[in-house]
Amino acid sequence: MTAAYLITFREGLEAALIVGILLSCAQVLQAKRAQVYIWGGVIAGMLLSLIFAFVFSQIIGGFEGTVEKIYEGLLMLGAAALITHLIIWMRHRGREIQDSLNKKIEQSLQAGTLWTIAFIAMMSVVREGVETVIFFQALMAQAGGDAPIISGLLGVLSAVLLAIVIFYTTKKVPVKSFFQYTAYFLVLIAAGLLAHGIVELQGADWLPTFVKPLYDISVVLPESEGVGALLKAGFGYDANPSLLAFMGYLLYIGLMGRWLLKIK
Repeated sequence: MTAAYLITFREGLEAALIVGILLSCAQVLQAKRAQVYIWGGVIAGMLLSLIFAFVFSQIIGGFEGTVEKIYEGLLMLGAAALITHLIIWMRHRGREIQDSLNKKIEQSLQAGTLWTIAFIAMMSVVREGVETVIFFQALMAQAGGDAPIISGLLGVLSAVLLAIVIFYTTKKVPVKSFFQYTAYFLVLIAAGLLAHGIVELQGADWLPTFVKPLYDISVVLPESEGVGALLKAGFGYDANPSLLAFMGYLLYIGLMGRWLLKIK
């Protein structure tokens, strides 16, 4: 699905860029030993992410009925919050990432603490891996099934390939420019997760319904097939939303869209 591809592509590229910058710095500084530590950090980060994914899936597997609705609702709201945080953080820090990492790796080499470099690589992979697991679980709950998995894997593969192309064709990684363009798509994804989370919590009687449905266009564009199914999985399309979910969706897009246009 569109959202699964975008999420894994974005998260995978972010991790690949950070690790790639570390490797580039080590190569420039002719520190082959540092490269070994960096790859060790990457492997450790992947293992920790897999452990988290296993534990996460086992916990979710035990939820049913109202508890499942509450959990999925909170999960989607949490995922929307994380995406929002990442959009804001990357918009402010994208330009500074490479310089910051260059400084850290130089300090680590001077101090002889190669473990610091390994930790930077490991935490970069763990942070993106854990966030991807959370986002992915929310998207799978929203889409209803395992359909996003293939798109998610394609997203990771695309991210790695693009990172390789970037590092072999450019001297400066245009991190900030890349995330400026993807931020708008991520806003739509986060808005969909927010709205769907509201619907789940309304189903568990945690939030008031007010008006349900506000409108119903399922005859024209159903959620279960075709374009409607893609829009639902990717951007939280709801053919018959409640008033609260609809207002939350529009308010989020309005506020974040205005902020993105203002911060350039």
